[in-house]
Amino acid sequence: MTPDRVLPVGTRPVAGHEFGFRVRRALGATEIDHAFTDIDFDDDGRAQLIARDPSGTGVGMAWDRSCKWLQIHTADKPAPLPNRVGLAVEPMTCPPDAFNSGQDVVQLGSGATHQTQWTIFAV
Repeated sequence: MTPDRVLPVGTRPVAGHEFGFRVRRALGATEIDHAFTDIDFDDDGRAQLIARDPSGTGVGMAWDRSCKWLQIHTADKPAPLPNRVGLAVEPMTCPPDAFNSGQDVVQLGSGATHQTQWTIFAV
């Protein structure tokens, strides 16, 4: 990302990176404000993310293949601002700054439609 405007400049694999959460583990102190792609979709064309607190209570989100991108933001703020007041999970059809890059932008002609689905559920 660019330091001044936090615009994406490329992609890289999460395997072996602190952002790799394909295997369940605690978020801990990991600070995230990034978009992810190469999402694993199941045979029904759905992907999901489940976030749990230490007691096991949590919330999940599932989305369809129309959203090939996922933005995660851990809401980390410098003191004295309130820190980690939430976790943003946003399925997206295209990456940040897509209007400039053109990557995965959904273009609709006159009268055309586009549909996406996601579900939020308690765990």
